[in-house]
Amino acid sequence: MAATLTTQAIFDVFLGDYAEFKTFFHGHSYTGNQLACATALASLQLLQTRASRQARARLETELRQNLAELWKFPTVGDIRQVGLMAGIELVADWRARRPFDLGQRAGSRVCQAMARRGVLTRPIGNVVVLMPPYGTTPSQVTTIVDALADSIGEVLG
Repeated sequence: MAATLTTQAIFDVFLGDYAEFKTFFHGHSYTGNQLACATALASLQLLQTRASRQARARLETELRQNLAELWKFPTVGDIRQVGLMAGIELVADWRARRPFDLGQRAGSRVCQAMARRGVLTRPIGNVVVLMPPYGTTPSQVTTIVDALADSIGEVLG
């Protein structure tokens, strides 16, 4: 399932008579696929159940508790979490809140070390992004955060 969002000015560029052959020639092989749509609706129904909401809340708590262990690193400047999305900001000096120079690629290097440990994620600059799927187990959350901790230790000392 996907959506394309744009401003009105950009949308208007693609408007015209059929003979002008103006359209936004962009699509996907499965656009409008009935099975995909039915699956998406069923997934939304599952996500709205009480059991699903409770499971996500437990997983959110598990992630928050595991992430708290990262405060031991002087290169962790901030840990931000909303639900199951977390950003761990890596800094050169947490007392002065001095960031790593982007040329040092601290976030990328930590994520590469995580990949060697079997955990795939990405940085946004010097912020390591964690977004475990809703089906993640508490044990897997621990594995993910342990891989991050080991990678921070390896790359940043």
